[in-house]
Amino acid sequence: MWTCERWPTLSGRCQTGCWSPDGNRLLFTVLGEPLIYSLSFPERCGEGKGRVGGAKSATIVADLSETTLHTPDGEERLGGEAHSMVWDPSGERLAVLMKGNPRVQNGKPVILLFRTRNSPVFELLPCGIIQGEPGAQAQLITFHPSFNKGALLSVCWSTGRIAHIPLYFVNAQFPRFSPVLGRTQEPPAGGGGSVHDLPLFTETSPISAPWDPLPGPPPSRSHSPHSHF
Repeated sequence: MWTCERWPTLSGRCQTGCWSPDGNRLLFTVLGEPLIYSLSFPERCGEGKGRVGGAKSATIVADLSETTLHTPDGEERLGGEAHSMVWDPSGERLAVLMKGNPRVQNGKPVILLFRTRNSPVFELLPCGIIQGEPGAQAQLITFHPSFNKGALLSVCWSTGRIAHIPLYFVNAQFPRFSPVLGRTQEPPAGGGGSVHDLPLFTETSPISAPWDPLPGPPPSRSHSPHSHF
């Protein structure tokens, strides 16, 4: 049976949220805050098996107010509130579509990419950004449900174009090696660890995808989204 609970300790309503593939963790953001919260739903055993109930406190796992990312063009200052976010089916990549922030990136929305791991301990590490071509803003993001080479992010742009961006990885436990840059990318400052817990007091108790990229030179930067990993 569904029940309704109110969390009066939060500063506003929920803006966006997504579940881990195993259903044991919920990530969410609150309107007006540049923070990502985590709420765990551990599996029950014994007498409590079959019951649903999450932790009594939410943990802040990322602060998006300002993040510095090292790219081939130098340091990029990013930050702001999350508009929406999606978790890929493997549980190794999280994509966060940011709202435009006039203080950074000239107010242009960007997509932040995070490397994730849900067990044995939860990890959330920034690993890249995706930017649209001039005049294009991301409107919708989603991961393909079955992409055996990593994670396939689909982005719908304000220009009407849809881009499929493959994110290749071996395992979230190891550093990401970029064949383009020839080096591993260091996580940017900020947003990498837990800050504190917020009590939530309640008033109620092996087949390739048909669009796998073909070998060849990368597309021109002027005709495709800009990605930095």
